Amino acid sequence: MPEASGAEVEELLRGHEAGVVETALWVRGVVRAAMPDAQEKVWPGWHGFGYHHPGAGYVCGVFPRERAVSLFFEYGERLPDPARILTPSGRRGRSVVLDRPGQVPEDRLTALIDAAVELRRG
Repeated sequence: MPEASGAEVEELLRGHEAGVVETALWVRGVVRAAMPDAQEKVWPGWHGFGYHHPGAGYVCGVFPRERAVSLFFEYGERLPDPARILTPSGRRGRSVVLDRPGQVPEDRLTALIDAAVELRRG
């Protein structure tokens, strides 16, 4: 899978308010730091970008919206969430919804990402 370019991410974020862009880029940085080997792909049709871990497959996606950014986990209902930061996003999916960088501490997001990688590895 080809790696997303900065230009593709910028294009996807074009037209969003500055706060949404800043938050999306912050979440992107958290995900990339947590999974440095993951490949990032921009999905223009879904208006987001997703991350595929080499040993776990698809782990999560970042979806900028009008006023906030969702960090989506397809199997989020199976993730440990002691801080109760995940919200339902369909039957099995769960999202962390952020309206500013750092709203949820980076270590909590990293713990969810790590748990999602382990879950997907089986």
